[in-house]
Amino acid sequence: MILILTRISKFLMAAACGISLAGGIPAQQLAGTGSISGVVRDVSGASVPDAQIEIRNEARGIRRVLKTDVGGAFSAFALEPAAGYSVIVAKEGFATQENIGVKVQVGEDVTILVTLAIAAPQTRVTVAAAPGAGLAKMGVSQVVTDSEILNLPINGRRVDTYVLLTPAVVPDGVLGLVSFRGIAGGNSFLTDGNDTSNQFFHENAGRTRIFTQISQDAVAEFQVLSTAYSAEYGHASGGIINTVTRSGSNETHGTAYWFFRNRTLDARDPHSSVNPPERRHQAGASLGGKLIKDKLFFFLNGEIHRRGFPLVASLARPPLFDGAGNFVGTCKATASQCAAALGFLGRQFRVLDRWADSELGFGKLDWQPSQRQQVSASFNYLGWRSPNGFQTQAVLNNGEGVGANGDSSVRTRYGRVAWRFLASGTRFNEFRLGWFKDRHADNINPALVPPETGLVQITVEGQPNLGVNAELPRIDPSENRFEIADTLTMVAGRHSWKFGAGTVHTEDFLQYLSNRHGTYEYADFTSFAQDFSGNTAGARRWQSYSQRFGNQIFDESIQDYHFFAEDQFRWGSSLALHYGLRYEYSALPQPPAANPEYPESGRVPSSKTNLAPRFGLSLGFNRGRSVVRLGYGMFYARYHSGVIGTFFLENGVYQQPVQLDRRFLSDPQTGPVFPNALPQPIRTPQPSDPAFASTIDLTFPSKDYRNPYTHQADIAIEHTLSPTTSISLAYLWSRGLHLTTVRDLNIGPAGAPVTYQINDAQGHDIGSYVTPGYRLVNRVNPRWRRVNSVESGGNSYYNALVVQLRKRFSRGFEGFLAYTWSHAIDFNQGGGNDNIFFNDGPRSLWNGDYRGDKASSQLDQRHRLVISSTFEPTFARNSGALVTWLVNRWRLSQISTFASAQPATPDVLIVGVPFPGAAFNSTLNGFGGSPRVPFMPPSSLDVDQIIRTDARLTKVLRISEGHQVHLNFEVFNLLNHVSSTSVSTVAYKAEGAVLSPVPHLGEGVASQGYPDGTNARRAQVSIRYLW
Repeated sequence: MILILTRISKFLMAAACGISLAGGIPAQQLAGTGSISGVVRDVSGASVPDAQIEIRNEARGIRRVLKTDVGGAFSAFALEPAAGYSVIVAKEGFATQENIGVKVQVGEDVTILVTLAIAAPQTRVTVAAAPGAGLAKMGVSQVVTDSEILNLPINGRRVDTYVLLTPAVVPDGVLGLVSFRGIAGGNSFLTDGNDTSNQFFHENAGRTRIFTQISQDAVAEFQVLSTAYSAEYGHASGGIINTVTRSGSNETHGTAYWFFRNRTLDARDPHSSVNPPERRHQAGASLGGKLIKDKLFFFLNGEIHRRGFPLVASLARPPLFDGAGNFVGTCKATASQCAAALGFLGRQFRVLDRWADSELGFGKLDWQPSQRQQVSASFNYLGWRSPNGFQTQAVLNNGEGVGANGDSSVRTRYGRVAWRFLASGTRFNEFRLGWFKDRHADNINPALVPPETGLVQITVEGQPNLGVNAELPRIDPSENRFEIADTLTMVAGRHSWKFGAGTVHTEDFLQYLSNRHGTYEYADFTSFAQDFSGNTAGARRWQSYSQRFGNQIFDESIQDYHFFAEDQFRWGSSLALHYGLRYEYSALPQPPAANPEYPESGRVPSSKTNLAPRFGLSLGFNRGRSVVRLGYGMFYARYHSGVIGTFFLENGVYQQPVQLDRRFLSDPQTGPVFPNALPQPIRTPQPSDPAFASTIDLTFPSKDYRNPYTHQADIAIEHTLSPTTSISLAYLWSRGLHLTTVRDLNIGPAGAPVTYQINDAQGHDIGSYVTPGYRLVNRVNPRWRRVNSVESGGNSYYNALVVQLRKRFSRGFEGFLAYTWSHAIDFNQGGGNDNIFFNDGPRSLWNGDYRGDKASSQLDQRHRLVISSTFEPTFARNSGALVTWLVNRWRLSQISTFASAQPATPDVLIVGVPFPGAAFNSTLNGFGGSPRVPFMPPSSLDVDQIIRTDARLTKVLRISEGHQVHLNFEVFNLLNHVSSTSVSTVAYKAEGAVLSPVPHLGEGVASQGYPDGTNARRAQVSIRYLW
């Protein structure tokens, strides 16, 4: 591996140096940098060519000198994101003008419109820069600035939660995932331009169980790209989040801080009878400055988290329990057996001790040996441990708090080295190296293992998680990545070219054998009670039993390559045309052995046609105050190593899942007696046996399997209302193609129809439902249970209208408003957590009929309005001590979110078997795919709307020159407007060919939230010292 990377790096560096000798500097910013451009005119409006432009940032030791072209235009590229830039314009016969207070943000082009007055050469005019609507920006993007990161209320100090401030983004579930443009997963996470995504789960580094993988105080700003029409960006069919870390400067600055919270002002979650005693400490310090003035800068940050957050666990969902936790099921076993079984379930009702410890460390060095070169190196560390922290929600009433919990740990480390070289006034090159390590390890907590049943998992009458977490122990995964990339930018006349290439080697190591101890499923509570105690005869009353065997060690590697070229062509000062092409290819690992009955299981195809054209057009008018933007592009999702692992582990050779079913005489005879496990995998003896039922599933990719991609297009207009205020309106369109789907090749055709009687709540017959039925006798190959072909048959559709209003800080106020109307439709895509492994069989209602499930997406949120603001009023004008310490220097900031409900789909619960001879038990038609009620519309339930305000009140105390103390009080969900995050979706219960309605359909059953595990009100205090 090292030899490969060495050869690639030599090739890229040689190619970059060769091109640099013949080309010029960029007209486009690189990932992790920004740019300043503009047009110089005289008072008559005529362009001023050959004017000298000097760009300075004294704190960062930056100085660039360039000239305007024949049209009076200039551009300075690859500038470090920072405040404090000045742009000095000089031309003989005109007064020299200095534009001060220019702030460069990541991925943004600051457009400066300069009007020079005729005057003596020694005349100098200083003005505050008034940026216009830039032509370089393409697509829909937003920069979350340093002032927003430090001043707005942030729950848990995890900065990527600010992504939800931006348009075309919605929450994906309750664990902190987000969705762009209706795509589940498909996002890419960058840090200073380097890839820091967990490719196995397609999430951010460390995933969402941790507090944060990088300290808020180590982040300068970050860029959220809902659409990125630059060909430099890829490996994402959703959005791109690029985090920019802090750097040192010529001035030494530091800060120390402490955040504290307990339950004093916390509200009780409405689904809990208690408000457990939570306590959280977050403390840290940062220091940045110079080692050599204008040459060598450093930045350091360290932070620790200590949190105790008990979990309220219970069972409060039908059909066994009501919302108050009362048993409402039926038990026809003996009184002692029923009492023993209920006593066993009593372990689910408790307040479970849980805590989490975390340490963060970040360091960065920036070396500028000359104004033409910069070398930057950084390293970040996270260590996180949490007993009983496998589940992070505050309240769990579905059994997961005890029966699906465990001890969890995460260790994340990554580093980066970048070399930027300004070859001349028209040539620039950046070479980057990256290393990334993300290790997740989870173990069974012995205190959660019941002595009566041991390590087995248990489901009774559709209620799962009554035993021990079947996923543990595991290392899942330990991901290791090496990255090399090189980007060259050149200017030639009106053209600004950019060329780039890179390769990424990602290795995922797993120690994982899911369900190694076995899972029992009982059709009714009576059968469970009879097996649980008093089963002296060794009867087997379970409905089904499953267990997995095989090799638990798995190691895979993916080698990704990308190449791109693009050009930005400017016609005068009002028209810019962007066009480019990107190519991506992934060399995928191949299974070491194929299943002999299905040779296609030995090959994982990789698309070689991932060509992504990008196009954009910017048309400026109104003297640079307005711009219209149009864009189109194709964006390919990365190959997720989670699903690639499925093709190895689920081919019936590497690991063997066994599934026994009591409908078949031989299965109970050879299966275990509760609560024992099988010592080895078994098959029923002969396929010729009428009672034969295969016990093993098989999963492999179809020959046409590929990574999904999206077509995206936008049209937007942006207008500068004032030097500090701008507004934009946009229409967003997206079409997702080849989303991953699953077909069962072994189920056979649907057979004779089955009729169900439909009752009302009083038990009266009000109609019937007739459906064709999938039957076991039609199974194609009786040696296998399911033969799953992972295909690319899904689509998604997204349309949105977006309004953004931004007021930059002036006169004590800063604000941002983002409103999105959108409609997301798909073929039952689900959320991000549903799009990782695809190892649980088909999800469609009918085999291969993906379009039949077309409906509003689970991620659809029709309306979303987010308003954020910071207000620093001046109550008194004098500067006396009383005014300074008590009256002035108060700051109020807030984030308010108003969002419509996301949908859910009504389901049917099968008790026992749906009909005699059904292939599978979980659906009315015997297919075992989507459990939705087929005669009710999909996505017809509303979960809940969101109305929420997070607020922070700050008092700034100035101790002396350069020394301040900030006292903060923050409240999250200020008015305690609690929203349900899931509802009861069981609409009908099917038993004996009779469908009976289940009460409480659509009622809220959980009010979870991220990162607290609940969205009930939380509050904290903090103190910060700055010098």
